[in-house]
Amino acid sequence: MIPGSHAALSAAPEEDQVPRLERFRAAHSDVPVLLVGICPKAWVGDQKIEHPRLRGLLDGLEEIFGPDPQARHAGGSQ
Repeated sequence: MIPGSHAALSAAPEEDQVPRLERFRAAHSDVPVLLVGICPKAWVGDQKIEHPRLRGLLDGLEEIFGPDPQARHAGGSQ
């Protein structure tokens, strides 16, 4: 299984966050986001960002990179 693949999300309770994650990955392909292990993680440069929930990780990434404008247009699926 590839880290961060859809298969890794199959057991995750936050399926509603998958489109948000895919938009982030498309916009920031240089930022590794892993969904394996206990907590989702991302690395921005040398900084590791980790949160117990995918929603919290994406919120933290948006604090760094700015909000996802498509999420607001799609009904705010954050």
